[in-house]
Amino acid sequence: MNLWVQFAPLALVIGVMMLVSPILPRDRLWARWLVVIFLIALIARYLPWRITETVLPADLSTAQGWWIVFLFAIEIVFLCDMLRQSLIHCKIVNRSAEADAALQRLQARPVEAWPTVDVFIPSYNEPLDVLERSIVGALALDYPKLKVWVLDDGKRDWLREFCEKKGANYIIRKDGTHAKAGNVNNGLSQSNGDLVCIFDADFVPYRNFLKRVVGFFEESDIGIVQTPQHFFNKDPMQRNLWIADRWPDEQRLFFDHIAPSLDAWDSMFCCGSCMVMRRKALDEIGGVPTASITEDILTSLEMLRKGYRTRYLNEKLSIGLAAESLLAFHTQRERWCQGGIQTLFLKAGPLGPGLSVWQRILLFPIYWVFHIPARLLVIMIPIFYFWFGLQPLENARSWEIFYWQLPVLIGGWGTAMWHNGRQAYPIVNEGPAVLVSLRLFPIVVSSLIRPFGRPFKVTPKGSQSGAGSSFTEAIILGVLFLLTVGGFFYNIDTDIRIIDNANFLLVGGLWASINALTLLVALLICFESPVQRQQERFPVSLTAKIKAEEHPEPLDVMITDMSLGGVRLETRLPDAKAAAFGKNRKIELHAEDLPPLTGILARSFERDDGVHVFTLDFEPEPQDAERDALIRALYTSGIDNATKPAHSLELWGAIFRRIFGRGPVRG
Repeated sequence: MNLWVQFAPLALVIGVMMLVSPILPRDRLWARWLVVIFLIALIARYLPWRITETVLPADLSTAQGWWIVFLFAIEIVFLCDMLRQSLIHCKIVNRSAEADAALQRLQARPVEAWPTVDVFIPSYNEPLDVLERSIVGALALDYPKLKVWVLDDGKRDWLREFCEKKGANYIIRKDGTHAKAGNVNNGLSQSNGDLVCIFDADFVPYRNFLKRVVGFFEESDIGIVQTPQHFFNKDPMQRNLWIADRWPDEQRLFFDHIAPSLDAWDSMFCCGSCMVMRRKALDEIGGVPTASITEDILTSLEMLRKGYRTRYLNEKLSIGLAAESLLAFHTQRERWCQGGIQTLFLKAGPLGPGLSVWQRILLFPIYWVFHIPARLLVIMIPIFYFWFGLQPLENARSWEIFYWQLPVLIGGWGTAMWHNGRQAYPIVNEGPAVLVSLRLFPIVVSSLIRPFGRPFKVTPKGSQSGAGSSFTEAIILGVLFLLTVGGFFYNIDTDIRIIDNANFLLVGGLWASINALTLLVALLICFESPVQRQQERFPVSLTAKIKAEEHPEPLDVMITDMSLGGVRLETRLPDAKAAAFGKNRKIELHAEDLPPLTGILARSFERDDGVHVFTLDFEPEPQDAERDALIRALYTSGIDNATKPAHSLELWGAIFRRIFGRGPVRG
């Protein structure tokens, strides 16, 4: 077989993806099914060769033979899950039009007939700098019949006083049994609203949150309406790879693409925050289930068994605090992992009675049970090959891999990228996933053996979030990187090579290269980059006036970004006024919808286009009513400071800058 024929299938797959996928409409059902059929065709072409040529000839009397069969079994699960994910994406729903119609019907009713809502903010150890945003934001909700309840499992007097001052209800309980689930159930026992809205202590609702959601509950079988979780700060993955201005937070893939498809299949689940539940449905299932530390998923499963449905409204209606450090990130994922595996051992879990087969498939925690260990195995395969001579395929030659197997791999990557847009680049997503897998693998093993043996851990937040790098993981990743790269180069020398099948060396080298780059990305994440600012900035466009001390004539300016700690101002400043607005001058700021504020000019300069730029630090720091007004303006009005995914070349350019230590690009 000549070279052109060997690469023809791979070239065809790449050509189809590059030429056809950009013009396929993602919102059309026929296009989504076409992509799935394309993937099925690639797998159907590949499997007969894979079985007859590389598996059946294996000698099962040797360790090599069993290794080949074991890897084939793992590959089959990967292929099945690849098809499962593509099938999930074959349906998608956008419920914004339903929300519009439901809101119109709600507003047509007298206010007295609107459902009453209890807004719960469960809390344990969060500091005031986290809680104040949530409480002030919840109290600012534009809904006529609500009560805000702070459920404090930390029994903090200062929080009680803060709630009394702001006008929120405050509840404590005698003990912390069942953690968050028990805390919420205690709140249910002391309130009586028709609907229950829950925000984690680090989330802030937009003012229109309830009006967009409540209307769905006019359908009596709606038990939960979940909304996406968006974040106003950068997570450790964005920050440590220096791509915070080019790559969205790592949860966008789920909330923007997977969740709308799960909803279309009637299999969306509650995510614990930023959602509303029907109290009647909660009463029917005996309150929030307490058998697992992931009480949100169990709540959804129990309601499904009672005939209730979960709806997903994919609108940005709140913002929250992403994990601020690797410690916080790992703690959060460890809890999700353990809780997901716990559901497999419960009658109320996805394997229990009362669910459809498709719901069991979609709600099975395959990511935690299978993908965590399997991803590490994929990283180890070239190492086993180069250093122990264990071939992953029997008698496979490099040209056969290019002809039969690579088209499936590239096709799988391509379909994922088509479904998920610029949020599914293979190595960019895989690097963080490898780090997570390395950290969670012991959790998977221990949870499968003793699912309820580890205590509940609250994710550190705010000033409690902790810091520090993942040095243990960094050492392991570094060793794996050296073994991967070193193993390939060691086997190039024919005099000392370990491998027997030199025909597979080219593919082994390609596999090793991909793994090495993935490991390098994971390794870079292990080292914490410092948070640049204490307060997150939000882009705004507000006209304002400033006055300098001993210079009463006001100057018109534009506020271009703002935080709780200060603002950035721009104006075309006449030369005659320049001296009045120099650095360290005390300044008064007056803007519409904001209280009068005072601050010190920390920075003042003129851009090349003649625009003068000022950075104003609020001094003294706003307190009480002024601070509440700023919180409402920044966190509840819908200002978007999220990162949008950049073009692939820009993204990879930023990552390579990180690899070579040249520093992040400043936008």
